[in-house]
Amino acid sequence: MLTQGVLFGVGASFLLAPTNSLAAQWFDKYRGLATGVSIAGSSIGGLWFTVATQSIMDQIGPEWALRILGILTFVVTGTMNMFYFQRVPPKPRKRIIELSVTKRLTFWLIALELFAAYAGYWALVFYIGTTAKQIGGTLQDGSHLLLVLNAGTVVGRIITGYIADKFGSINTLAVSLILTVAIEMPLWMTAKSLAPLYVLCTLYGLIASTFISLNPVIVAIHFKDIPLSSVLGMTNMFSGLGGLSGSLSQGAIFDTYDKRMNFTNTIIFSGTFILLSAIATLVLRAHVIKKGSDRRFFQRV
Repeated sequence: MLTQGVLFGVGASFLLAPTNSLAAQWFDKYRGLATGVSIAGSSIGGLWFTVATQSIMDQIGPEWALRILGILTFVVTGTMNMFYFQRVPPKPRKRIIELSVTKRLTFWLIALELFAAYAGYWALVFYIGTTAKQIGGTLQDGSHLLLVLNAGTVVGRIITGYIADKFGSINTLAVSLILTVAIEMPLWMTAKSLAPLYVLCTLYGLIASTFISLNPVIVAIHFKDIPLSSVLGMTNMFSGLGGLSGSLSQGAIFDTYDKRMNFTNTIIFSGTFILLSAIATLVLRAHVIKKGSDRRFFQRV
């Protein structure tokens, strides 16, 4: 399982940055919507894989289930990759990593926003099943809640992409992160039955994961002089660090304080980091406005 986890992570990272950058290269006016639609595909895949994996494992066991899904993933992604091409052919580069971006405050603010968002986002995904079980639900209820959350991300990423094209990607991201904290903490802390959890998962799916689809748009707008896939690869490094450190920290907090009791400390950890991500986004907004010629507070950013 460790080998599978490491190899899957490495392989997925090779796919993530290039494919996330493609829609942002080909679209300008509807860049947010196009990116939202393309990344919504990962949510649809998540829905299908959740159901398919469990079904195949029940029939033939986990070993062959993983082999079959691995072969299927290779065939589908390999076939699709033959139809990908960049809008502008890449120029020869002397270096793989563009270290010049590290001299820009914009890069570090995006990196902080991604690190904090990924550190806080996965708590609900990982512990919603345990929450459902503790209030009287079943393992199947936990699976259904995850399906609802995944379904919400499909719609949410498309809608917020459209909104970002109208009102600005940074504006949309900041509002979505603030709403995530306002929704997650009270609903999760006070849930005593499955109904509030379904409401939480629906809203969380619609709103919370939008940072995944909006960040390629933000990077494309503010790093036009550097290859997009290179910058996305560097910012995604902080996404991975945030997801890893956040998951480990949540597990330690749960085992130490929340096990067999409630999820208060885990929820506070998650909400705090998502709030930190929102603050980083607001600082990024102020920085972008300060750099521009239009200093109005209310503007499309």
